[in-house]
Amino acid sequence: MPKIEREEECFDCEPGGTEDDFCLPDTCPERIIQPQFPSATSSFPPEQLAEIDACIEEANELLLTLGLQQEAEEVEEEDVLLQNLNKLKGQMVEVTISCREEDIEPEGMLTCENHDEKVHGKFIYNGIDFIILYTMDDETVWIPFTKIRWMIQKEQEEVFNEDQPLLNIDPCLRREITFNFGQIVPKSPFLLKLFFPLQLSFLLKSFIDCNLRVKTFDNKEIRGTLVKVTERSLLIETPRKKQGVDFEKICYIKMKQPEIASLKC
Repeated sequence: MPKIEREEECFDCEPGGTEDDFCLPDTCPERIIQPQFPSATSSFPPEQLAEIDACIEEANELLLTLGLQQEAEEVEEEDVLLQNLNKLKGQMVEVTISCREEDIEPEGMLTCENHDEKVHGKFIYNGIDFIILYTMDDETVWIPFTKIRWMIQKEQEEVFNEDQPLLNIDPCLRREITFNFGQIVPKSPFLLKLFFPLQLSFLLKSFIDCNLRVKTFDNKEIRGTLVKVTERSLLIETPRKKQGVDFEKICYIKMKQPEIASLKC
């Protein structure tokens, strides 16, 4: 590039500690103080403007209060449910599951009690729309909220060891979780499961290629390998064919105890 000759004219003072590459003078010129005049913010007289501002502030506070109350009413029921379920983690419970499709059950069919089924186990996880129990048969039972008819905390005859999955993790991972929580946790379904309640469909995607059993509302049981999960259904490969199952028709899902920590079956 051709060299550009700069004019020998100074425009401003030189900032301290910087290299002079613009012909800056050594000292700043004396600043001339300019008169300052406030500009009017309203055409109303000061007293009337003060009253208007007070009314606006009061109205804003009222709107904010109403908005917060409405938001609290919308999430209160869900928050209370999740908080109560969190207290059950590690406890033995008995869950009564409703294995019927209420919306289409015709009159004259068997009563509700004939369609109910009870499952006992250790409460190990609750998501946004389901819970997971660990049974004495070394199985996990995944139960949607919509199929839970009743749940009772039982006295524990056998004490299960409490899992602390982050107790012995790699020190570098612990540091990353501490200082880069937002970047690290969303990349791992396992970490997401520990810190946040997840949807059933989301967590099941981590168990593709796992063997499972699905009990449906019509008292049928499907055994096979999970090959696909969508927001509305599962696709299970059985020895004869691939079969889709809508989540609305699922009473519960059973799997041999997977490695929940590593999300492996």
